[in-house]
Amino acid sequence: MDQETKRIALYVQRYKLLREIGELQVEPAAEETVFLDRCCNLLLQDPEYCLIWVGREEKAGSIMPLTTVAQDGLPEEQCRQLVAKLVTETSMNNIAARALAEGEPVISGLIAANSRNQTPLGLLTALTGSRSCGCWPLVYDHQQYGILTIFSIREGGFAGIELDFIANVVATISRALSLRHTSHYLRLEQDFNCEIVQTVQALLVSLSHCGEILSFNPTAQEVTGYIEAEVKGKFWVDVLISPDKRAESQNRFSQVLKGGQTEMNFQAELQTRSGEKRIIDWHGSIRPEIEQGRVGLVLFGIDITGRMATDRALDHALAKWENIFSSVQDPALIVSEQGIILDVNPATVAAARRPREEIIGKEMCEILHGGRRAGAICPLEVLLSQKKSRIFETELRGLRGNFLLTVSPLRQYDGKSGAALLLARDLTEEQLMKAEAFRAAQLASVGELAAGVAHEINNPINGIINYAQMLIDTNQIENNAHFLRCIIKEGRRIAGITKNLLDFSRKREDSPEPVSVSVLFRNCIELLQHQYLIDGITLSEEYADNLPLAVCNPQHIQQVFLNVFSNARYALNERYPSAHVDKLISIAAFPKYRDNRNIVRITITDYGTGIEHDLMDRLMDPFFSTKSKGEGTGLGLSISHSLVRENKGLFRIRSQWGKWTTVIIDLPAAEAPGR
Repeated sequence: MDQETKRIALYVQRYKLLREIGELQVEPAAEETVFLDRCCNLLLQDPEYCLIWVGREEKAGSIMPLTTVAQDGLPEEQCRQLVAKLVTETSMNNIAARALAEGEPVISGLIAANSRNQTPLGLLTALTGSRSCGCWPLVYDHQQYGILTIFSIREGGFAGIELDFIANVVATISRALSLRHTSHYLRLEQDFNCEIVQTVQALLVSLSHCGEILSFNPTAQEVTGYIEAEVKGKFWVDVLISPDKRAESQNRFSQVLKGGQTEMNFQAELQTRSGEKRIIDWHGSIRPEIEQGRVGLVLFGIDITGRMATDRALDHALAKWENIFSSVQDPALIVSEQGIILDVNPATVAAARRPREEIIGKEMCEILHGGRRAGAICPLEVLLSQKKSRIFETELRGLRGNFLLTVSPLRQYDGKSGAALLLARDLTEEQLMKAEAFRAAQLASVGELAAGVAHEINNPINGIINYAQMLIDTNQIENNAHFLRCIIKEGRRIAGITKNLLDFSRKREDSPEPVSVSVLFRNCIELLQHQYLIDGITLSEEYADNLPLAVCNPQHIQQVFLNVFSNARYALNERYPSAHVDKLISIAAFPKYRDNRNIVRITITDYGTGIEHDLMDRLMDPFFSTKSKGEGTGLGLSISHSLVRENKGLFRIRSQWGKWTTVIIDLPAAEAPGR
């Protein structure tokens, strides 16, 4: 065969190879190296090519070989290792790096290697018998996909028509790589879109141009209770809208399509398969231009049933709060952490005597305290910064009075954290009412004692009269000194009773002083003794030898004792209408050490009816009484409890129904002299 015939046969072979490469198909899911391996193996059918490898440019300009294919008979693993070393060189031997950098093919002749040429290129040339080498960048549509390198055994190869052949091969491979990359991207995009549709936490429904359901995502299936196979082909309103709302929704849908709109938004009630009603917020994207009418509408729905229920509950709570806030009869303010007034109730407006508009947004100190001097620190602002609940008495000049102020931090108000609620109870009127209640109870006690005192005074007066009459009748004044002594004794008795009654009824200064508990009891007993004598009530007293003086207001504590004695007398008369050996009141007082201080503990026990267990928590409530109607005001124990507290003491009651009741009073003890 002559040279020309061989050349023609070679051209035919190369054309065949080019066609096979162009027709080469690889599974989309297959690795890219599988496709490149097949392309290289097809190229190796050209007898002039001994080694072909394809690489890809990595970061920082380095090249990573993807596949290396050698002619049969050559050690392929050794060739692969030499190629891996070759691409790491930075010298002119690395023509692949030059081709990538220049973006153009690079052709190089190879000199037969001698035994001293130990470079990767020299070793590769000696191993394969190569005489020329060419590198072609794989580029399509300005996108680079790698580098193709071919080693040829022909010296001066890659010239003339062979270059056209290689150029066509490179273009075919580049286009195929581009298609693979595009297909891979589209698959990823499709998978991503499918994943969104499947996992989105909203109802996603596609409809045909005439309203038939084409697709139904998992969330739509979960909310409605229908699976996709059941609803496909059904009209959308029959599945997604409650029966009584279907005609309205259908008319809306038709109007939107006729109007040529591209979007629609509406809220509709959905009836699930189980009959449950759900509220769905729909957004519809109209697609009337879709070919063949395959999709007319895509519905995106959010189930807002829970949110609407929450909103209704919130609106109800806010309305309730506004009602309570406005109805509070004491001034109430919402203030920010910086002390700015955010809201006030009508009582605050009335107390401040300013319009609401002049209060909101102002500094708390300006409204409550009437302002402050330059550089002064408002104590209320300090409390707000501490974010702690506090209750204390204070004068609020801006509200014109003394108030019991409660500061309560709020977790959040109107979207702002750090706010606080201030509630001010006017103590001016409360103190007046308290004083009036105390005075009324005191006068009631005086009235109760009046009859007994009248008897007590009447007897000694009669004695005085009788003794005096006897002196007159006998006309022996000088010889009857005994009668004179009796007159003096009974007169002093009258004076003592009168003094106790006047001391009790007379208003004193509210200042504590050291007093003897036994003396207080004796003063009370003298006022009550006649009544107890008539009722058959026995009194027993027991005072500790080392009993210290108690620090208190004697008038307050005497009032407490009289209230307790009155209740004890009522309970004893209820249980024992006539005289009885157990119709007894026991009084005791002894020192005690509690809460790091010395106290005087006083106990008053009666053995009357006792108190039911379920009533114990209500005994201190004002106007609560266990006595029959008309027998008591219900203020005695409430006032007694308050008076003991004012004297820095404790007032407690213990009782067993049907057996006994004990009132326990703890008062501060006076310090011993010299301490």
